[in-house]
Amino acid sequence: SSGINAEWPLRPGNLFLYFCFCRPSPNSIIEDAEFTANAEDMGNSQDSGVAAEVQLEEEKEVLKEVVEEKEESVAKEEVKEDEESDSELCEDKKFETVLRVVIHAINNITREGDLASDVDPFVEIRANQVLLGATKPKQDKTSASIEEAFYIKTQSDPRNIKLKFHLMDQDHMTEHDLLGHGYFDLGEEDSTVEQTVHLKWKGKEIGEIIISVDFQKVVIV
Repeated sequence: SSGINAEWPLRPGNLFLYFCFCRPSPNSIIEDAEFTANAEDMGNSQDSGVAAEVQLEEEKEVLKEVVEEKEESVAKEEVKEDEESDSELCEDKKFETVLRVVIHAINNITREGDLASDVDPFVEIRANQVLLGATKPKQDKTSASIEEAFYIKTQSDPRNIKLKFHLMDQDHMTEHDLLGHGYFDLGEEDSTVEQTVHLKWKGKEIGEIIISVDFQKVVIV
């Protein structure tokens, strides 16, 4: 025992024996104190680590909830914007029609120019009396492949458009000569693909052109 037994008389000899054999050494006391301190530190460290892990998990859960709420909010806003956009598109949508007029060929020109020479034909195209343009002249030809396109944009019914074609003879010295003309009324034609337009001069047919007209409706934004 490390204590002094009450039954053991406190005599000088007994005290000497106690201090020699029973009393703990200074080194063992220090070692016991250090072990106890280390054990307490390890316990405190483990407790702190566990508490930190718990706090980190709680923060992760909170952050996850915030992110999920944000994503849900953004998704709702996108759906709302799409619905509003669709609604506006349906209410305010306006259309234009783009027409493409293709001159495929000039065929069988029988009329000569004013100078009784070979003709250099080209075609002027008009839509409701508006000049759209002209094809490139073909030198010394009574029949020729053209394959040139002209475009019209309108907000009205394209069937109200009447096309007029002037067959011209290029003249380098004077004004170009008119050889004949023809019409194509979109409101009266069932087909608009590779149609023949007969050209006349003073009631007499002097040749023909081959044309196509197609339509494309587009949204105005």
